[in-house]
Amino acid sequence: MVKRWASDTPEPKDAYEALHEGLTVDLICTPVASLKTCKPDDLISDVIKQNPDDFDFLPVVDENNRFIGMFCAAEHRHHQTLDTVWRCFSPLSEKYLIGADASILDFLLDADQRQCRLVLSRSKIVGLVSLSDLQKLPVRAAIFALVTGLEITMAQRIREFYPADADWLCHLASRRQEKIEEERRKAKDDDSYVDALLFTQFCDKRDILEQHLPKERRRVFSEALNRIECLRNNIAHANEYASSLTEAKTVCEVIRELLLLRNELRRLD
Repeated sequence: MVKRWASDTPEPKDAYEALHEGLTVDLICTPVASLKTCKPDDLISDVIKQNPDDFDFLPVVDENNRFIGMFCAAEHRHHQTLDTVWRCFSPLSEKYLIGADASILDFLLDADQRQCRLVLSRSKIVGLVSLSDLQKLPVRAAIFALVTGLEITMAQRIREFYPADADWLCHLASRRQEKIEEERRKAKDDDSYVDALLFTQFCDKRDILEQHLPKERRRVFSEALNRIECLRNNIAHANEYASSLTEAKTVCEVIRELLLLRNELRRLD
């Protein structure tokens, strides 16, 4: 009798997208009631002094507490000025807005370029999301799902390129081959063996697929997957991965790179 496992069943065409549609921006935004704001006639120096948490961006509200724009406090933190917020803030526009039901992935794709956005639900602003939210649990879940999706795609392509286990095992270092063979023997002894590829690690799949690429593409491919694996490991071990502005921007770059690689692998002959 042939054993069937979940990994043998073709993934529904829209499962990948549906997963991320369920992880939405409203899960990570700071609600309106908790926002630190400023007004157009506030002195910039006073706003900076009254911003002990050093928020890089502050929403600007009018006398009726309606949102009218965004003030970049980070640009003025170390400058002496007698100007008011009115002279420096950016009026409200699409650049500073995102829907509450937008996926976290949508936010991640350009959060390094649009670092702070007000969250809109229907016609009402309900919160704020920023680059500093990248380490929140729903974002971790979204990123880990992205990497898992990539690794599943990698495994699928390896099975298509190398029908027999021996065909892809030969591309791995001898110690990795021995480790996989050991795991395979244990699984057979336990009557739980399904597929030797299940015993490979992310780096193994990288090394196997690298051999299927044109030589001029291999180094770039390998370096990109190394960055993705590093991010995956930090998330899996509950480490910090976006604790600074530079690190957070790098996460966005890696996410864009991951999606491009996944599409490249799916098109690879």
